[in-house]
Amino acid sequence: MTPEQRIAAFWEIWETNPDNIWQTSGAIQGLKSLSESLVACQDKSDAEIATAIKEWCRPYPKLTQKLMDKVGERKLSGADNDSPNTGNTDYKNIYPKITEILLTRAPKMGKKEGQS
Repeated sequence: MTPEQRIAAFWEIWETNPDNIWQTSGAIQGLKSLSESLVACQDKSDAEIATAIKEWCRPYPKLTQKLMDKVGERKLSGADNDSPNTGNTDYKNIYPKITEILLTRAPKMGKKEGQS
């Protein structure tokens, strides 16, 4: 999995909370530390952001599996992936820096180097 794939998949999960994954995996309890990690490396490379995400996900096997599934499926946009917003997304308001940092990386996804 490339750093860009990891960030894109994590962004998709962050935005949609498929199967209420943040709550069911227990990861919601660790979002403060994720926010701190991402803030600390927000000006670094995609590889370093992806490593921070990977390390943070490690204690949450259900979330890690969901991330791997997202990278593996990569269906066409609009295909019947996980239903959008299947769970509570209040966490986005509590940790806006996570959203901000991931969003700044998301536009880079899928673009070839040198394209805008």
